[in-house]
Amino acid sequence: MGPDMVSFPKFMPLYLLHPAAVHFPIAILSLGLTAALLSRLLEKPPWLAEAASWLLWLGTTFAWIAMGLGLLAEKTAPHVPAAWRTLETHETLAYWSVGLFAGLSVWRLLLGRRWEAAFLACWAVAFGVLVATAFEGGELVFSFGMGVRQ
Repeated sequence: MGPDMVSFPKFMPLYLLHPAAVHFPIAILSLGLTAALLSRLLEKPPWLAEAASWLLWLGTTFAWIAMGLGLLAEKTAPHVPAAWRTLETHETLAYWSVGLFAGLSVWRLLLGRRWEAAFLACWAVAFGVLVATAFEGGELVFSFGMGVRQ
C-alpha cells in the first residue's frame, strides 16, 4: 500500500458505525417525502404513493438504527468536552426525529392517505427536525472533531 493510502485498524472502533448509518435515513426519508409530494401534486402514477409509504417505513427503521448506533457512539467515542452542549442538542433532536417519524409511520399505517395535506405538512416538519439533527451531528465532527481527534 502506497504512502498516500489510508487503512483502517484491524479493529474498527464501534463509534464509526454511527456516521456510516446516519446517511440512510436522511436519503430515504428525503426521497420518500419527494415521492409523497409528487404523488400528491401529479396524482399519478398510483404506485408513487405506495412507494412513499414504504420509504417512510424504511427510513424510520433506519432512523431508529442510526439513533441506537449514536447512543453507542456516545458511550464509546473519545469525548471532546467543548462539544458536550452540541452533543446534548444533537441527541435531543435525534429523539424528536425518530419520535416524529415513528408517529408518521403509525399514522400512515392506521389511517392510510386520510388527511394527506396535514400528513405531508407534518412530514415536512419532521424532515426539518431531521435536517437540524444532521446539522448538529456535522458540527460535532467538523467543528469539534468528535470521533476524529484522539
